[in-house]
Amino acid sequence: MRSTKIKIGVACAACGLLALMMTAWATGAGPVGSGTASATKSVCGLGTGKKATGRPIKLGGIDMLIPGVDFTTIGKVANAYFQCVNDNGGIRGRPISYTLLNEQLNPAQEAALARKLVESDKVVGIVGNTSFAECGTNWRYYKSKGFVVIGAGVQAECYGTSSFAEVNMGPRYSNIGAAQALVGAGVKKLVVASPATISAYADGGVVKVAQKAGIPSQVFPTVLPVTDANSTILKLVQAAGDGGGVILDFTPDTAPALLQAAVAQGLVDKVKWGSSTPIANAFMASQTSAFDGKFFINSEIALLDSKGPDETLYQQVNAKYSPKIAIQSFGQFGYLDAKFAVQALLNVKGAITAKSYNNAVRALKDQKTDMLCKPFYVGNLKYHIPNNTDITVDYKGGKVVQKQKCFAITPVDPQIAQTRVWEKQFKLN
Repeated sequence: MRSTKIKIGVACAACGLLALMMTAWATGAGPVGSGTASATKSVCGLGTGKKATGRPIKLGGIDMLIPGVDFTTIGKVANAYFQCVNDNGGIRGRPISYTLLNEQLNPAQEAALARKLVESDKVVGIVGNTSFAECGTNWRYYKSKGFVVIGAGVQAECYGTSSFAEVNMGPRYSNIGAAQALVGAGVKKLVVASPATISAYADGGVVKVAQKAGIPSQVFPTVLPVTDANSTILKLVQAAGDGGGVILDFTPDTAPALLQAAVAQGLVDKVKWGSSTPIANAFMASQTSAFDGKFFINSEIALLDSKGPDETLYQQVNAKYSPKIAIQSFGQFGYLDAKFAVQALLNVKGAITAKSYNNAVRALKDQKTDMLCKPFYVGNLKYHIPNNTDITVDYKGGKVVQKQKCFAITPVDPQIAQTRVWEKQFKLN
């Protein structure tokens, strides 16, 4: 069992105005995140510039790390935000001890780590979880303990149970967004490839989008790590055929080899290309210029070079507290996980316990940030899909550029339609 234990401090970042492109950033003097929050500026926690020295508050998280996929960036950037907050007053003077545990796609291990955090480490909340399977393994346990995890989800249970409130929309809905964009671009067939472990869930929405559009579709579950990128990408392009579209649902650990294989075989212009969020970053954009102007990448979160207050603070925090981690969407997820968890902590009246913190998480609503198209919320709901509106991006000159403005994910799944009913009914955002 592999684990990384991190002791840190935490408090709240103030909410910014909702917008994908904010116009101003007032830097101010002093440490990163210090100063007063405003409509154009976010700060770490209370922004006091003074270290928290009181009795620690315990939080924990679980991230998957397997060959071909590294989700630990999310927890590590959450940790970076917590460190910044700890340097800015903490939770009214109290720091947080954050324990980040890694799992290797083993259900027994996932179950043991959750119980370690809750029963042995006595955390009051769980933050920053991301895995192919941990939601499915542990949602009943978290529910029995009254916990709501703020994380970045992947599988169905992350979005179909009351135990998780994810800042992202996950591969299924991100793939749906990419499929919508490709259908709008006139493709005649949709082909989608995801890791075999999550394909049944992640790719099912693309099939529904194709059915709604009256075009065929084909799903390719892909075993990781990919050992023959040339044959994999050729198979996808041949399946799509002339006028077809290929959606790649892979992280930057796997995607570069596939893109380079498409270039090497002269396949880039044979189809239209789509993708889920993970490759919406400068590292991927710099891999090859052959895809410039030719991608429909669904982005669950704002451009990495946008100038909003939270995006700017994220980059400053990352530069100071986790400089070895490249700026990326997973980092944005970790930042938001920590930001919203901290807001819940600051909203607690009286003693901070597992019960009071998790009740405060459920009470979160209308949490504005420039990183999301709509405010984040949790609510006392059967399941949570607060991120259901996003943008389409592309590559240009080694950068990620916006291709389409915020649009609502089509409700081919009834859960999306019900989510939007709840948003209006309970005035959640």
